[in-house]
Formats: sequence, structure tokens, C-alpha cells
Amino acid sequence: MFIHSITLAATLLVSQPEQDDKVSKVVFPHPLITEILAVVPKDGGDANMDGVRDSSGDEFVELMNTHEEEIELTGYTLSDRNAGGQGAVEFTFPEFTLEPGEIVVVFNGHGMRSRADVGTADAAPKEKHAKLGVWVFSMGITSEFAGFSNKGDWVLLSSPKGRPIDVVYWGTFKEELPTGDELVVEQAVEGGQGSLCRYMYGGPMVGHTALDGRLMSPGKHPIESIHAEDDSGR
Repeated sequence: MFIHSITLAATLLVSQPEQDDKVSKVVFPHPLITEILAVVPKDGGDANMDGVRDSSGDEFVELMNTHEEEIELTGYTLSDRNAGGQGAVEFTFPEFTLEPGEIVVVFNGHGMRSRADVGTADAAPKEKHAKLGVWVFSMGITSEFAGFSNKGDWVLLSSPKGRPIDVVYWGTFKEELPTGDELVVEQAVEGGQGSLCRYMYGGPMVGHTALDGRLMSPGKHPIESIHAEDDSGR
């Protein structure tokens, strides 16, 4: 599976149209989806570092401000294909500003312990997470059955006005993908256990293990693939 995921990721990377990988796929003033953990590994799956691995609670979405100005995230919403229904994953940011280059990680939060450095839908954290070193929020989901589908789902980022901005999807599902004039639609290349991680800022979402062998890296900047080097050293 690891070799297969590397091959898929490498093929996708080299087949991308000409573009600057360091230029964000989404325009200002929107953040960029940089990592998604939908399948929590059985070993090493304590993504939120609270000491307990939770198959739902450790799921997360990572966003980054890839622009040169601050972003006001108040009112931005993350959701999956079940939004508004049973088992939905949905979170709307409270009043919160993300500075240039900063990262915010939003965990499912099932079973997650409350702490001062973890924000909620009601209030932003007072400080960056002590262990992850970035801004962290919990969706506060109370049901262990509310989470991303391993077989097929999506993460949709919507603006405060409800406009779809970025959607990353994987696997198969019956629902129609969201549409919108500003919407960036991205199909991720699955890579077994671990997260889906973006290759740089303008590249595709691929299995994290195919990029550097790690299962995930919540709070870390997008990484450069070590399996698709070219003459420019990329």
C-alpha cells in the first residue's frame, strides 16, 4: 500500500499543469486547506496530543493563511457531505484572526479534554496549543458516530456569507459535490493510513506517507515531496 500510494502521488505531482506550487490555490482573503485526517491510525493516532487515541475525536482539518495579510476567520465554516444531517461534521469559527503564515487546526473533538489553549465555536483559544505550537479548536462533537467517512467524504470551506471556497474530496459517495463561482474543487489521492496533506501551497492533496513517510503533521507547514524531485530541486 505504501509503495502504491507513493506511485500515485508521484504520478499526480508530475502530471500537474504548469503553476507555481508556492502560490495558494485559493485567493485572498481566504485560508487554504492544507491537511485532513479522516482515517485515524490505530497506532500513533493521538493527533490532538491529549494522551488518548480517539477514532473520531482525533480527526482534524488544518488551515493556513498563505497570504501576506491577516485573515479574519470569523464566520468561516468547515463541513462534510452530511452537513445539517445525522453524523454531520460542521464547525463555524468564532471571532478569530489568522496572521500571515499562521496555521489553525480544527479537531473533531469527541472525548477531547477542555483546556485554555483549545478554542470552541463560542470562543477562540487564549493562546497557541502548548504541544502543537499553533492555534487549535475543537468542534465539540459529542457523538462517536459523527465523523468523516473513510470510504468517501469531503471537507468544504465556506465563507462567512455561505459561499463555497474550497472543497477537498476522496472516495465515493452519492451526494453531488458543492458548486460555486469561487469554488476550488480538489480530488485527493488516498494513501492508506494517515492524513491527506497538500504538496506545497498550489499542489494537490495526497497521502502524507507518500510525501515523507509520516502519518500526519498537524500544525506543520505544507511539505515538499521527496519522491518527485526535478532539476530545480523540488
